[in-house]
Amino acid sequence: MLEEKSIDRNQIVGFVLIAAILFGMSFWASETQPAETKTQETTTDLAKDDAAQEAPAAPVSDAVPMLVEASDSAALAPENIVLENEVVKYTFTTAGAQLLEVQLKDFKRYNGEDLYLVQGRQSMTGAHQGIFVAVIAEGNDGSQSLTMTSGTTAWTYILGASNAYGLNWSLDMDGAANVTLDWKQDGIRQEKSLENEAQNTSTYFWDATDQSDDYLSDGRDDEESVTNIAWVAHKQQYFSSIFTSETPFSQAHLLTQTPAITDTGFTRLFRSSLTLAGSNGGVHAKGLWYHGPNQYNLLKDYDQHFDEIIPFGWGIFGWISKGAVIPMFNLFDGFGWNYGLIIFLMALIIKLALSPLTFSSYKSMAKMRVLKPELDEINERHKDSDAAKKQQEVMSLYQKVGVNPLGGCIPQLLQFPILIAMFRFFPASIELRQQSFLWATDLSSYDSVFEFGQWFTIPFYGDHVSLFTILMAISTYIYTKFNNSMTPQSGNSMMQQQMVIIQYLMPVMLLVWFNNYASGLSFYYFVSNILIFGQQWMIRRFFIDEESIHAKLMANKANGGKTSKLQQRMNDMMEAQKEGGNRRMRRQEK
Repeated sequence: MLEEKSIDRNQIVGFVLIAAILFGMSFWASETQPAETKTQETTTDLAKDDAAQEAPAAPVSDAVPMLVEASDSAALAPENIVLENEVVKYTFTTAGAQLLEVQLKDFKRYNGEDLYLVQGRQSMTGAHQGIFVAVIAEGNDGSQSLTMTSGTTAWTYILGASNAYGLNWSLDMDGAANVTLDWKQDGIRQEKSLENEAQNTSTYFWDATDQSDDYLSDGRDDEESVTNIAWVAHKQQYFSSIFTSETPFSQAHLLTQTPAITDTGFTRLFRSSLTLAGSNGGVHAKGLWYHGPNQYNLLKDYDQHFDEIIPFGWGIFGWISKGAVIPMFNLFDGFGWNYGLIIFLMALIIKLALSPLTFSSYKSMAKMRVLKPELDEINERHKDSDAAKKQQEVMSLYQKVGVNPLGGCIPQLLQFPILIAMFRFFPASIELRQQSFLWATDLSSYDSVFEFGQWFTIPFYGDHVSLFTILMAISTYIYTKFNNSMTPQSGNSMMQQQMVIIQYLMPVMLLVWFNNYASGLSFYYFVSNILIFGQQWMIRRFFIDEESIHAKLMANKANGGKTSKLQQRMNDMMEAQKEGGNRRMRRQEK
């Protein structure tokens, strides 16, 4: 007899209990979960690209801490509020008066996605407890203001109309002796080269006492405690978040950290603790919270030294960039021309401006070149004697014919500051960002004609081939070889051989070094080398007569020559060395 299958009473009771528990949990969660949880979880998902998806997601409590008191949560539910104009969009939540998102509308990330400076992994605590009551108003000039109040604390943010970046903020906390604002922000990756962006990302600040800027180390972990500072900038390669106070922060502790190696969607972890001193029975402060591009003229217009965060270089290098290079660049940029053409024109104008120095250098090399037979004769005559005696005769020849052996080097050294200024200008100029030219899709980053990163990576070189860098290295090699062929070598000393080796190794070093640099910089150096070839050809073809130069030098030699101040000092040094050697020999003979 077959026994009929059935569900016993214990199973029925178990199913009913499980269903009741699940129903009860669902009902409780719907009553206690804030209405904006889904939106918040979406905003914390920053790693949209494939690389960033591998990074561990930050917990919600770390991204935007919801410091909600029980009494407040029963009365109010948090809500999101948006302030936006033509260029920037801010999203706030009344839960803790936190800033959830900052989108820059005129810019895109390297992969074409919308660009956010803030998207979840930011918080500012210290004066943000509870659910705030929000009031929004619009000014007659089109500005928007948001005031959020909780107890004795009130935050007000005002966004200007049209194309204004940054929020004017004010804080009022009655009864507080001081308040420390703990500002945490994780810098979101925006550029194609994560390594370059991370190396150019750090915390900057302005010392209100010394009236000077300072910053933590670029590209590595660092921290510092300072006093009396006017603003702190979480500065990335091309974008920054800057928090200012009209009354300087009395104390600040600044920290930058490197994200986990798997956290490829972020460049640096910024941690800044800023203390505002109280007065008149509370803390009453105001300032500017800037989120926007590191564009020189834009930052300079704020008149708060924000432009100092752009690394154009110190001293004379920065002066050249700000006083000459930027105005010239802006002039051409105003015509709306392609940036490749602008870089070419800048190189052409700079080379034309330096033409007198180039001519002087080339003429000095021509003088040395026509003296090669006389120098070879001296080398042959003293090949078995000591080097000092040979060098003395060489200097005597230079003195008689009126040639400065350093005449070709000095003009080159005078051009060196311009070379360095351009080296700093191109990687720091946001105008070149995502601007294409020929095969380069982004002149602010490396160009690539071949990617091999899916198979392997070459140490120190990278995972791609930059064609502009190759052209620059080849032109540098040809230029070096051409110069060496025109400059006679007096002798075959070990030092000269080492200098030749270094000169020929330089193009190889540039090939490795510049492979990950801005393609606009490599293109500029390539064009500069080509223009130098053209200059030297024209000078040699139309302005230099080597036979006439040789005849003039021999005439100087016949007339006894003329000693320059530099030559006289070198002769005095040689004489002093010779006399010192003679004294040692006399002491040894005794």
